[in-house]
Amino acid sequence: MVEKTIIEEILYSDNAPVSIKIAGGLIQQVERVSLPSQQAGRKLYVAPGLIDNQVNGCFGIEFLSEELTTDKVRTVVNTLSKFGVTTFLPTLITASAERLIQSFKIMAEARRIPEIAVSVPGFHLEGPYISAEEGYRGAHNPDEIRLPDWNEFQQLNQAADGKILQITLAPELEGAIDFIRKCTEQGIVVALGHHNAAADKIKQAVDAGARTVTHLGNGCANLIDRYDNPFWWPLAEDRLMASLILDGFHLLPEQVKVFCRSKGNKRIILTSDMTRLAGMPPGKYTWDGKEVVLSCDGSIKFTRENVFAGASLPLTTGIDNMMRFSGCSLREAIDMASGNPARLYGLQDRGSIEPGQRADLILFQIIDKKLHIKQTISQGEVVYGADKL
Repeated sequence: MVEKTIIEEILYSDNAPVSIKIAGGLIQQVERVSLPSQQAGRKLYVAPGLIDNQVNGCFGIEFLSEELTTDKVRTVVNTLSKFGVTTFLPTLITASAERLIQSFKIMAEARRIPEIAVSVPGFHLEGPYISAEEGYRGAHNPDEIRLPDWNEFQQLNQAADGKILQITLAPELEGAIDFIRKCTEQGIVVALGHHNAAADKIKQAVDAGARTVTHLGNGCANLIDRYDNPFWWPLAEDRLMASLILDGFHLLPEQVKVFCRSKGNKRIILTSDMTRLAGMPPGKYTWDGKEVVLSCDGSIKFTRENVFAGASLPLTTGIDNMMRFSGCSLREAIDMASGNPARLYGLQDRGSIEPGQRADLILFQIIDKKLHIKQTISQGEVVYGADKL
């Protein structure tokens, strides 16, 4: 007989108590119930597990590092579960083909381990086919930025066991539109990012199959044209989704409110863009040969440039800030970090609480308007928190 688990908590989407029956790693039944007054007063919510589409590393581990191992990939999986993340895309940024291939091979090997594969459906390649212009390239190494190369990309994807789910590139580069078309034909999500493309190029990119924008509002020069810039055209293009880094530093609250109103709740994805410095003590560190500072507030910047060097705060911070900055509901904010990315990547078995879905769930409280994860469940198994609450 298949063992069943029953969770009775407050549903995140409508604030009503529900009973969720789980068996075989799947949600079997969702029913409305009446909770005892003592339990209802505890106000513990249940929501789908979070999906983070841009994780470069954390707690000293970097996916692009020469020291990466399968055990370190497992460590990141376990660490992210503490923040409610049940699915994520390990992300590699601009580097040499040799370095990228080596990291992809290790991560592909890690995916052959079931407990890792359950959380890692594939990978995100951010670069190396991005703008080399100062500002637009952000923290990417200018010496390794190059034009789209389909043969090279095929080698990278082969090293990744064909599991590159998303690539971020600049559509104005020579050969980019044809590259986007080929990626789309293979089912790879193309994101526009670290670019300085005009409206016509963005339209061509979307016509060719581009579907989203990576960290909209960032990866951009500090001084831009008031009309012809990388903000307006992606915002106006209804066929594009957009990911946002809402750590409280990368975007102003007013920007978030405008982006949210323009794209709508269904076309926004929250991402952490966490780097290896996430979870590390504040101080000075060396990143790609340059000195960076991790401040007490969680921001990471190059000491000699006014450029962010990634982020350090978890996806739950983005959910908190989205509600605070835009005034959206708990359901809308969590869907931006779960249901929306699941839809973008075709992860039809997760991102919602319905019969037949994977039992990827988080149980949490809201204290002082912030999410506090109490338990994370992956395919019906408790991977963080107490077995019983």
